[in-house]
Amino acid sequence: MKKKPIQMNDMQKLIQRFKNYRKRKYLARVNKKEYAFVGLGMHSINNLLPVINYLKINLKYFVTKSLKNARLIDKAYPYSIGTNDFDKVLNDKDISGVFISSHPLSHYSLVKKTLEAGKNVFVEKPPCTDIRELKNLIEIEKASKAKCVVGLQKQYAPYIKHLKKEGKGVSYNYRFVTGFYPEGDAYLDLFIHPLSLIAFLFGPVKQCNVLKTETGNAETVFLQLKHENENIGTVELSTDYSWCDAAEKLIINTPKKIYQIIDSEELSYVPKQGHLLNIPREKIWKSINKNLVLQKRNNFNPVLQNNQLYTSGYFTEVATFVNICESGLGINNSSLFSCVEAYKLIEQIKNNCV
Repeated sequence: MKKKPIQMNDMQKLIQRFKNYRKRKYLARVNKKEYAFVGLGMHSINNLLPVINYLKINLKYFVTKSLKNARLIDKAYPYSIGTNDFDKVLNDKDISGVFISSHPLSHYSLVKKTLEAGKNVFVEKPPCTDIRELKNLIEIEKASKAKCVVGLQKQYAPYIKHLKKEGKGVSYNYRFVTGFYPEGDAYLDLFIHPLSLIAFLFGPVKQCNVLKTETGNAETVFLQLKHENENIGTVELSTDYSWCDAAEKLIINTPKKIYQIIDSEELSYVPKQGHLLNIPREKIWKSINKNLVLQKRNNFNPVLQNNQLYTSGYFTEVATFVNICESGLGINNSSLFSCVEAYKLIEQIKNNCV
């Protein structure tokens, strides 16, 4: 006996239509401009290229130092051109944007040449080695028709967008600790993230007290900060802990709530109970300490919004740069100018004697 085909009910049809809508919306998005990528280290491979592939960005060139690596790229990426000639890329009128994720010491000269050539540039942090170079890049960008986005992905993370709204009348405590970092400048490679983020969230700093200690080649820094809008905070930065237990934790105390964000994985808050006749309500009535989770990465549900590249901000920072290149639109949360406060703090910390 012939079986009847299984029929979908109305709810299943509605779900299927919604899934098709999402799929078609993704497939319909086409980026018309062409791009180049400079540098191909593990950070690029693990964090940037997956986002670039998802966004269907047309990478015309991969630029490397050696011709040997360029030839390997030709085989690995058959739709792109491997080259060690950066000038060739800059002279290509079809290139609208350049991703730079090379050795940090080379970033300044690469960004400078790219902006002077009129190409938009996305540069991984740090964009340069000191504030003098940064100010020079800012002036070059002003004279150019191009824009620069710095790879400070935390400023694009969804949890940070929520905290940005609570930027007035607050105090905070920020802890950012890792293991020993022998491969570069910890301030420019690691600490630039929290230092830039506190300026992004709480505004320019008008007073900074520094306490610093060294253990061998590792370093720990404590900062007491007062911002121009009267926000105050303490910051711990260290490479004297462990990479196995590296941690980032930000607590923000606002008039009505106490927020906490841990490792870009979870944003929660505890509501304040207030007071009655200057007596804390908790001392009058029995209160339940409610820790309310606003956002949390769900490892069980494998959708874009639960991907660590999304919750960490990598997805949105790359998408923002592409929008700037494609249409001139996009909110740049990590412009060259926005890095000035972080570089001022780095300079002050480095000049502070142990």
